[in-house]
Amino acid sequence: MNKSRVLPNHEQTVGDTGRILVALISTSDQKLRGGLECLPYTGFMTFRWKGMSTLPGRKNSMTNYVRFTLVAFLVTCILWSPVALTGWFADNLIDPQDGMMDASDYLASARGFLPVPIIITEPAVGYGAGLAVAYFHKPKEIDREQHPHVGPPSISVAFGAKTENGTYLYGGGHSGVWKDDHIRYLGAIAKVNINMAFYPEGLIGDIVGKDGVKFNIDGGFLMQELKFRVKESNWWLGGGYVYVNADNTFKLDLDLPVDLPDPAFNFTLGALDIFVEYDGTNSTFTPTKGLKGKLKYQNFDDTWGSDFNYDLYSGELFKYIPFGDYSSLGLRLEAETVNGDVPFFGYPFVDLRGIPALRYQGQDVVIGEAEYLWGITPRWSVVFFGGVGHTTPVKELEGESRTVAAGGLGFRYRLARKLGLQSGIDIARGPEDTSFYITVGSAW
Repeated sequence: MNKSRVLPNHEQTVGDTGRILVALISTSDQKLRGGLECLPYTGFMTFRWKGMSTLPGRKNSMTNYVRFTLVAFLVTCILWSPVALTGWFADNLIDPQDGMMDASDYLASARGFLPVPIIITEPAVGYGAGLAVAYFHKPKEIDREQHPHVGPPSISVAFGAKTENGTYLYGGGHSGVWKDDHIRYLGAIAKVNINMAFYPEGLIGDIVGKDGVKFNIDGGFLMQELKFRVKESNWWLGGGYVYVNADNTFKLDLDLPVDLPDPAFNFTLGALDIFVEYDGTNSTFTPTKGLKGKLKYQNFDDTWGSDFNYDLYSGELFKYIPFGDYSSLGLRLEAETVNGDVPFFGYPFVDLRGIPALRYQGQDVVIGEAEYLWGITPRWSVVFFGGVGHTTPVKELEGESRTVAAGGLGFRYRLARKLGLQSGIDIARGPEDTSFYITVGSAW
């Protein structure tokens, strides 16, 4: 059954993909080792879904893959006990080098369970909050002479979050690091209920106007990924599988004399992917030097349990150039293209701060962005960023190529000096609106 024809003729719409809330937790220094003490504190975690290969979000294509970016840390520690304030706080969250708040030693000794509040600021789904509870597994000691690379600890996570427009999700995941960091595993299972809008071009775009077509996706999601380090290098080879079974409902706001049910259909997505990846950056969290890149091919086919048969090709390249001790320039280039029987939520879209997910989609999408971190002091930085995205028309629609730009500024605080972790707030302006983002680690 060809379920991509959910609207008559060329009214089949463009799709989505992306980064919808998902980042679970991760601290990535080989010094991290086992057991967390039960102490009062508060942390923050950005929750983003990078290319949920089946559900709309932000970044890459919904026909892409779900990549759990594990990024977390303690932003603020709220300690009610005066003893804790004068004792534990000073011992664990104050850097003796400059007397400033710093979570390096605390994160480097984290073990056991770690609750992390989630803050969501994605314009496409509205503001939201949630909670993740991570368990840090005790890592195996690695011979640094034989294995010079630095890998994250193994982490198991349970999470749940909800936004103001009714979007919610909950589930669990595991990030495993095995064989002296020569094998990395990433797996997750989740229940998702997503309320978003997509913005078709051509005739349908003229009919629905600037507000787009609202839709809801309600179902279950499964992803598995395994990658292998090439000898002792920074190169990785891997593959994965994504499966989704969900119901899609279009929320049509039509003024009709009779009440009609919203159009709906059930669908499944199943895909296998292969990729090659290189990571030569100096930090997992906020890189300031080095090169990182990835090429990926993903095949959606009924062989893998998919109602839609199509291919997705994606590539990304990041270059970081240091300027002095505390400033750096980051350059980003990404491209995606799809081919075949693509569902309306399967097309790539422009992923830039200041532009809601799914707002500008196309058959092919290319994005370029630059970000400059200006280190005012060893702890504080001002960030300036700007980017451009280009889309080509979806073949089934009578649209046009579009080029859009967005940019803004923000600040960063070096929260964990030894781990290279910075956090802060960005304010971005796009073609339609101004948005703000809480950034933990890299904005990319």
